[in-house]
Amino acid sequence: MNPDHHKKDLQKIIKRYVAGNASEEEIVFIERYYHYLDKVEQQSIENDDQKLAFEEENFNVILNNISSAKAPKKLFIYRYTAAAVVLLSLIGVSLYLILNPSAEKVEIQSAKNKPLDVLPGTNKAVLTLGNGSKVVLDGKTASNLSDRDGLKISKTNNGQLVYTITEAKQVQNKVIASNTIQTPRGGQYQVVLPDGSKVWLNAASSLTYPEIFVGKERKVKLTGEAYFEVAKNKNMPFIVNTQSQNVEVLGTHFNINSYMDEQTIKTTLLEGSVKVSNNQFIQILKPGDQSIAGANGNAAIKLVHNVDTDDETAWKNGQFSFNNASLKTILNQLERWYDVKIDYSAIPQKRYNGMVPKKANLSQVLNMLELTGNIKFQIEEGRKLKVIEN
Repeated sequence: MNPDHHKKDLQKIIKRYVAGNASEEEIVFIERYYHYLDKVEQQSIENDDQKLAFEEENFNVILNNISSAKAPKKLFIYRYTAAAVVLLSLIGVSLYLILNPSAEKVEIQSAKNKPLDVLPGTNKAVLTLGNGSKVVLDGKTASNLSDRDGLKISKTNNGQLVYTITEAKQVQNKVIASNTIQTPRGGQYQVVLPDGSKVWLNAASSLTYPEIFVGKERKVKLTGEAYFEVAKNKNMPFIVNTQSQNVEVLGTHFNINSYMDEQTIKTTLLEGSVKVSNNQFIQILKPGDQSIAGANGNAAIKLVHNVDTDDETAWKNGQFSFNNASLKTILNQLERWYDVKIDYSAIPQKRYNGMVPKKANLSQVLNMLELTGNIKFQIEEGRKLKVIEN
């Protein structure tokens, strides 16, 4: 078995796949390799010789039969199994370690010798209470933050802030204060509001909301990106206000991307219906629809049907998903999640497809992008990232 030969074969196929030039047989090859990864994960093969023989047999069977393979129905076959969450473009590195266990120590040692790398973000945020006091939130320990006037505020050890009404009568007489939860770059957090609505906040985002919803509507204010699962209440609409639009729902699941450094605001509906409006225009969304509005609040709201909602909400499930995404769009996401400063002076016009877990180190994601060729990255002191076009 020649691991260098196999590694080169894999990288060639991966490069063609990411560039959109892979043949139907090559697409099936990657799909079969995911089957292989599942089998490796499910079997406990501790003996290195047995493991190597098992891997060589599977690799050769796949490679020898590739010409007779039939094309899958879906192009994005990397979603086929949750076990294979590594982006296709990382397979050339990660599978090399699987195919050649004896090289694992060398590869790991080489990684240790790399001068700089950046770890992924974590569950962290800052909660600002109505009295102005601030509470640092993290995923380390569960605790009660407040328990008075019929309202309990607590945090769990898995990155969740929970509001619970304990005494309805006390709540009715309570002075309603506004709270704000803000995630930094490199942070994410989840909030369960007092009406039972759930909100996932992406990095560099904030949500302002009342401690208790009263009156005729439930209104919150968002900057950045969040995924909402709104509790149904036909008598009290749920309204999300961003810098230039409002999203009104009765109870539904949707995602809003409204970062200040983006040129547009995207609202993607997964379930139910929503009304998106700005200063002059209104659009009604159905499941699978996405509205695209200008950041100034006066432009027409574009409506796109049958979007891939999995791509739009992948971040909530711990993944980056790139579907014909520009390099600038990808780097914007990396900048927020890894809390790095990126030099955008030399950004080639390239687009990418694929998926990578958000728990990967920055260097792993950059290696994936470099596999496509004609681009290099350099991590520098001070959490800086430089883009170098070959």
